[in-house]
Amino acid sequence: MKVGIIGACNMTLDIANRAAKSGHEVLLSNSRCIESLRPVVEKMGDKVKLVTKDKAVKAKIIVLFIPREEITDFLEGLPDMSDKIILHTNNPFFNIASLLSPIAEVKSSSEIITSLLPNAHIIKVFHVLEPGVIVSKCQSQSGNEIFYTGRNQQAKNKVKSFLKTLNLSACDLDDLCVAGQC
Repeated sequence: MKVGIIGACNMTLDIANRAAKSGHEVLLSNSRCIESLRPVVEKMGDKVKLVTKDKAVKAKIIVLFIPREEITDFLEGLPDMSDKIILHTNNPFFNIASLLSPIAEVKSSSEIITSLLPNAHIIKVFHVLEPGVIVSKCQSQSGNEIFYTGRNQQAKNKVKSFLKTLNLSACDLDDLCVAGQC
C-alpha cells in the first residue's frame, strides 16, 4: 500500500520507518525544507521516497503533521480528497498570536482540516495518553501503543489494520469511552 506522509516529526518519521519495514511504499513530503530529510530517508531504504505534497496526497492513507498556522495555505488547492484517510497528528504552533484571537473565532486544527477537506475521513492519532488509561485498555504496554479516534467506523477499521502492520498496538478512543475510561 502507498502511504503519504506530509510533515516531519518523531511520530511521522517513526510511522514512515515502520511502514517501509512492513513493505509499504512511503511517499514523504515536508512543508518546510524537504531536502533536510534526505539523510534520514536514505537510512530507511528504498521504500521511502521524498516527494512533493501533490504526490504524497495521491496515497489512500495520508499522515499529516504541519504547523497549525500553515494548515489553510497548505491544504488549499489540493486535488479532490474524497474518501482519503487522513491520519491527523498533533499540529505544533509557532505563532502564539494565532491562539490569542477571540475565543469564538478559534477553531481546533482538526476542525480546520475537516472544513477544508469535508469529503476526507479525518482520524486523529495520538502517542501519549494518561498512563492509567493505557494500563486499563492496552494490555501490551510495550511503548508501541497508539491511539486514534474518528467519525467513520470503516475508516477507523482500515487505520487499525494499517497500524497493526506497523507493529503498533492500536487503541480506539471510542472503545475507551464506552468502557467509561474517558
